[in-house]
Amino acid sequence: MLLVEVVDPADFLLSAAGHQLSEGQRAVVVHTELTNRGPTAFTAPPDRHLVLVTTEGTTVSKSSVSMSSRPPHGPTVSPGETGGGHTVFVLPEETELSTVEWSPTPEPGPHSLVWDITDS
Repeated sequence: MLLVEVVDPADFLLSAAGHQLSEGQRAVVVHTELTNRGPTAFTAPPDRHLVLVTTEGTTVSKSSVSMSSRPPHGPTVSPGETGGGHTVFVLPEETELSTVEWSPTPEPGPHSLVWDITDS
């Protein structure tokens, strides 16, 4: 899994796609790519266990919102292929984010990845 881009805030992207946020909320869009180097298909959306983690340590799960201008991940990545997509998160406006985290399984393990997204 490769983290390509984090757009924060991404409210303008949701507005352009016809979605409206509630008062006090903001959107974050995360673009990732998964290259399947294994012999079998990866048969789950690659962002299935992708979360944002706040500076307080709580996780933010993805939203069900999608945008045609920034399409979501497909359901499968075949062997030898790379699947890319965008994941939308909706969270309280004042939330401070620390990391983007991904795991191929529900529980983090040796194949989990963590990307620091704090401003330096």
